[in-house]
Parts: sequence; C-alpha cells; structure tokens
Amino acid sequence: MGEIGRIRPLVTHNLLKAYQKAQTEGAEKSGFGDLLKQAVNKADATQKNADMMVDRAIIGQEKDLHKVMMAQEEASLTFELLMEVRNKLMDAYTQIMQMQV
Repeated sequence: MGEIGRIRPLVTHNLLKAYQKAQTEGAEKSGFGDLLKQAVNKADATQKNADMMVDRAIIGQEKDLHKVMMAQEEASLTFELLMEVRNKLMDAYTQIMQMQV
C-alpha cells in the first residue's frame, strides 16, 4: 500500500510541472487544448523511448535492464494517466450533454 501512496503525489507533481511549463511557454500556448496536446506528445515520446530501450536491450547495446524496465513502466503510467484524463473528459462531456437547459 505504501508504494501506491508514493505514486499518486509523483503523478500530481508531474502534472503540475507540465502545467507550469505550458504556462511559461507563452500566452499563445496557454490553452487547455495545448496542454492536452503536450500530454499526448509526452506519452508518445515516452512510449517511443521505451520501445527504443527494449530494442537496444534485445540487440545487446543496453546492459542495464533496470533502465529498460523503468522506461517501460514510465511509458505505461503515462499512457494510463492519459486514458484516465480522457475518461474523465468524456464523463464530463456526457454529463454536460445530458443537462436540461
């Protein structure tokens, strides 16, 4: 249970860092859509990095399997977080569409 308790603050910290980075990049890129685009790009980059690490491990260029496993886990967690955000957005959209005006 202690391991899970440490993951949640880390995820929250990473989201705050990404949001703050988006805020400092300029006024023209401060929208919610741009933040989502950055999150998708980060998820894609972490997955590509993990795939590259696995390929390097297979051909023998990467000897440290811990790094490979950490890259895989980071890609997995990033994707899971992205899917949870998508699910929350879809739930919010559904609730808004069901509102009676």
